[in-house]
Amino acid sequence: MTMQFNAQPAVQDPRFAPNAGTNGTPPQASDNDPSALSATREHVNIDRQCAVPQFNGVPCPAPLACQSHTIRDKHTVPGRSAPLEQLMALQQQEMMQPPQQ
Repeated sequence: MTMQFNAQPAVQDPRFAPNAGTNGTPPQASDNDPSALSATREHVNIDRQCAVPQFNGVPCPAPLACQSHTIRDKHTVPGRSAPLEQLMALQQQEMMQPPQQ
């Protein structure tokens, strides 16, 4: 008795099917596309959050003192209003102060 194997999988998942119109390359968003920025910067305050792009392209939502990313990575985030060390010191001071009632 010999076993035969089918070269095609039993279930075709459309997520992994090649797109005939793009030569198999993923679509690229243009630099001026506002929809590309909406997912990455709309809900992130880069002066208060780490904002280092993660593997899926979404900025890290953790505070500036994030332990997952290095200081070097945090320095590469564009658009901060002040130097990273100054923002981190300001955030540390705010955390040390007792809450105002």
